[in-house]
Amino acid sequence: MKINDLSMLDTNRARYEEELTLGKWFKNIWIALSTAFKGMGITMKYVLTVKPVTIEYPEVKEELPANSRSRLFNDVDNCISCMQCADACPVDCIYITAVRRDKEAPKLKTDGGTPIKLDLKQYTIDTALCCYCGLCTVACPTQCLTHTTDYEFAQYTLGEMKYDYLASDIRAWKHRIVK
Repeated sequence: MKINDLSMLDTNRARYEEELTLGKWFKNIWIALSTAFKGMGITMKYVLTVKPVTIEYPEVKEELPANSRSRLFNDVDNCISCMQCADACPVDCIYITAVRRDKEAPKLKTDGGTPIKLDLKQYTIDTALCCYCGLCTVACPTQCLTHTTDYEFAQYTLGEMKYDYLASDIRAWKHRIVK
């Protein structure tokens, strides 16, 4: 130990070895009660004056910011099956299968005018694996893969967290959750 540490120990020891008188005892009680009441006064001020921040969910739903990243939605009618979203995904939760279109098949284009050269056979996202980083939406050249503000998609099993975007019920999400 250093000399300064020893002198501090002596000072603390002297403070605790002082004789406790009746006046010091009442002073200690007064200090303890006044600090407790001061803390309770601050607590009661917040209890009585600050409004609660909780909401009555699910009756009242909070409005999320426009740039929030919740459920993913892929407009498969505008998807060109380029696989860039699957390549950009850091956790490999996007599964895509596509085959080349026949030469005799009618020419298809996206809403933006990009030609569709592949037929999309599978487009599945496993949301149990997804980390909602947004890299897949940035990589999409046709902006058909987007984050929505829909945050209510909890399931009971992991298998129910895989969404096949070619299914008709999920295609109907476009009118419900895509803004």
